[in-house]
This record gives sequence, C-alpha cells and structure tokens, in this order.
Amino acid sequence: MRLAIGDVHGRDFWKHYVKEDFTEFYFTGDYFDSFYLPFIQQYRNFMEICEWARADQRIKLCLGNHDYHYLGKIPRQQYSGYQSKYDFEICRILEQNIDLLKIVHVTEDDRIISHAGVSAWFMNQIKAIGYSTVEDINTAFAEDRAVITFNGSNPFGDDITQSPIWIRPHSLEKEPVTGYNQIVGHTPVKAIRTVSLPDKKRGTVTITYIDTDDTESIYSF
Repeated sequence: MRLAIGDVHGRDFWKHYVKEDFTEFYFTGDYFDSFYLPFIQQYRNFMEICEWARADQRIKLCLGNHDYHYLGKIPRQQYSGYQSKYDFEICRILEQNIDLLKIVHVTEDDRIISHAGVSAWFMNQIKAIGYSTVEDINTAFAEDRAVITFNGSNPFGDDITQSPIWIRPHSLEKEPVTGYNQIVGHTPVKAIRTVSLPDKKRGTVTITYIDTDDTESIYSF
C-alpha cells in the first residue's frame, strides 16, 4: 500500500499514518504558512518530517508553493501567508533539506505525485530546454529554480502555463501531461476526489485531489 498526504501547513496529523504498513509515503508539500499555527510548531513539524524521510527512504517529499517562496536563488515572490518575520529561519531549514524536496515523484506504474500537477504545456517547455522525461523536471529545477516560478496571466495560478507547484485543477484538467495518472494537493477540496480524463496513450487517465484543507487528508493507492 502506498500513501499520499495532502498539504500539512504545520499540522502533525501525518504522525497517525507514518507508522502504518506502507510501501511508499508521499507528502505533497506546503509545510509552512499556516494561518493559525505558530511558526515554531510549523518549523518543528517540518524538521520531524525531514528526520523521518532521512531515516526511511520510502518517505518522499514534494516541494509546495508555500515552501518555494522562501528559497534563495529565485525571483522574489511572496504568496498569501508569507511569514516575513521568520523567512530567514524557514529558508535555512529548507535549504538544509533541499535534497529531499522534489518537484515530482514518478512511480513505476506511471503515476505522478506533485504539489499541483504537471500540464502538457509545462512538459513541452521542459523538453524545449533540453530535457525529455517528467523526472527531468527535478533536474531542471536543481539547475535553475526559476523554472517553476509563478507565471501566466491568472493571479490564482489557473493557467496551463503554470508549473507543478502552482497550476489549478481547471487548467490541469484541460491539458494534463499525456500518459500519467496524477495525485496532487495545493487546491483545497471538501473531500478527496478523482476525475477521469481522456488520454491519447492510456485511453483514460485520472487526477486525484487530496488537499482537504483543515481535515486529515490521507489517500491510499
């Protein structure tokens, strides 16, 4: 059994599940920027998540937009909930663990786990700069962090040009990358839901949204 957990934003409900019997355990990102939990709780929670991930290679972490805007070597951006008072400390702990934080994880059965999802448009841009596979998005980010920065005309990220930390469901469903099922967080939903879409390679692909906002969002697959 594989598990994926939605955006935690400093919450520690993941501890209820990380001791279960699983083959892989995925976090979809957004470890910071809670609107009601104190910074120190967010900070310690992220440290614990990283400690678990370093001790157990089955635990895999994605980077979210509410983590990205604290990193160095990026165009300066601040999204809702940005904690300017603590940005130095958050940047430091993120940079210390940047090796754990991936933009995408791809399973053996062609399933992408990311913060927001991968569009065909974005994948074509990655190919245009010399890469070939979905996994190469991680390499592109390692070489140039600006590759996933906020772009497009919609202020909420509802644009097929947006990266895997920003794209919204409406745009992702218009043009998902071909040949993959996807699991994403980022956009809150009332309950975990899966949509099926036509696909040239597979006939049908699915996108599962698992960020249930203030409730415990855990998905098994």
